[in-house]
Amino acid sequence: MAERSYIVSPKINIAELDDRHYDVIIIGAGIAGMTVALSLDPKFKVALVSKEHLEESSTYKAQGGMAISLGADDSLEEHIADTMRVGRGLCHEPAVETTIRESPNALDFLQSLGTDFNRGEDGLYLGKEAGHSHHRIVHYYDSTGRHIAETMAKQIQMQEHIDMLDHCFVVDLLTQNDQCYGCIVLHSGKLVTLRAHAVVMATGGYSGLFARSTNSIAANGDGIAAAYRAGAAIADMEFVQFHPTSFATLSGDIFLLTEALRGEGAILRNAAGERFMFSYHGDGELAPRDEVSRAIVTELQSAKQEVVFLDARHLGKEFLMDRFRQVYGELLGNGYYMEKDLIPIAPAAHYTIGGIATNLWGQTTLPCLFACGEVAATGLHGANRLASNSLLEGVVFGRRVAQAINQGFPVNHSLISRKAMIDGTILRHRCDTKKLGITLDRVAGVVRNGDSMRSVLIELQQEENSDSSYVSSIQGYQGYNACQLAELVLKAALLRCESRGTHYREDYPEKKDADFSKHVVQQWGKGSVLHEQVSIR
Repeated sequence: MAERSYIVSPKINIAELDDRHYDVIIIGAGIAGMTVALSLDPKFKVALVSKEHLEESSTYKAQGGMAISLGADDSLEEHIADTMRVGRGLCHEPAVETTIRESPNALDFLQSLGTDFNRGEDGLYLGKEAGHSHHRIVHYYDSTGRHIAETMAKQIQMQEHIDMLDHCFVVDLLTQNDQCYGCIVLHSGKLVTLRAHAVVMATGGYSGLFARSTNSIAANGDGIAAAYRAGAAIADMEFVQFHPTSFATLSGDIFLLTEALRGEGAILRNAAGERFMFSYHGDGELAPRDEVSRAIVTELQSAKQEVVFLDARHLGKEFLMDRFRQVYGELLGNGYYMEKDLIPIAPAAHYTIGGIATNLWGQTTLPCLFACGEVAATGLHGANRLASNSLLEGVVFGRRVAQAINQGFPVNHSLISRKAMIDGTILRHRCDTKKLGITLDRVAGVVRNGDSMRSVLIELQQEENSDSSYVSSIQGYQGYNACQLAELVLKAALLRCESRGTHYREDYPEKKDADFSKHVVQQWGKGSVLHEQVSIR
């Protein structure tokens, strides 16, 4: 059976490519990927593959913090209950239980590496964010992700068994006999094969596909696309979380204004200067993110405006400059004083719940391929992620993936012969990613409509069928991935004829538990289908 790869040109002889062997390949160097690397047995030779600079990772950009139930009035059970409630009936309860119950160990792990968190008189300072019933967010000012990422990166650099492959783009996974054994990467301008007994996908999400996104453009789902082409099951692609409070800078970039601002008392005002959130939800500004985003969109449409306003003036300059150092500096550089000015904001694509379906050990439906972090669909988040559960998920599942590999490493697995040929097929498509992002904002944003999504899907499929050229550049690879992922998102969103969590359809505004308390699962050659749960052995 020929090896499969869909992106490179047909009939490339693997023997002609540089070939490197490892025990474990980790694709992605955010919090999940680095957790795996630092938790693996050091006897393993590890490749840690990174597409961009650390600063471009979603981990680095994470401001808020990590949710852990430490308060005297809090409990793990209440954290579990909050996660399940916000997930709108689609959370996989074992994934929720596992994540929350292992959260204290995740905190210990990060602290053992040298990470620090803000403290008060009685211990760690616990913030509150949307959807939480208690103060339980540990943080490092408003640069939690950056602090964690930099601390972990220093530890990675000290590990002699880990090879860092920077600016390395994963083109495709390599499979044979329905098993993953490595990948093809573009490194230093040439294609290279990396082989290993286990491959871990930790490449993050796909919200960078949207034009208005808090993520880097690098967060465009390349890892999910590669896993999909290799045959792994993908789940929940319709669920894209939009952060309610993003700010457009003078340069046109989108900058996140952390939810912790609202947790500390900042409020939302409409164009008339009125506080409006309590008209939509009893928790006001601390309602779940999907509720806040839809309320903002309603206000924008009603007033025919492009922004509403975040008001933190009453919190005072001294507090704002200390607690929100990064946000204060960014806004000041754009001409806004938080203690004096209303800050114009609107929702932006922020976090993607869908991804590669996994079990509780990060195993996918493709043997020897693992996934963790935002790239994975573990079932933790259901239809809407509870704020600050994402960094926690990356650590918990990163540690579990490493444990699975450490304890069950397939030592008798033999690598594929270099004489094999790559069977290159399919990849015919050009894509204007900027235009695609604007289109996704319009048809697959906070509020969706079946007719609009269906029209765009037809256009994408027609463009794909009309193109006959093979892709040969990194821009081409990313463009193909972007269009493939857009199709997956639109197909999943069209199949879910209801509104639930982050997925809101104005043509189907009600939640329909009888028909849709299920997951949309997509697999190469098998279409999009509804399943109670993805079965992974």
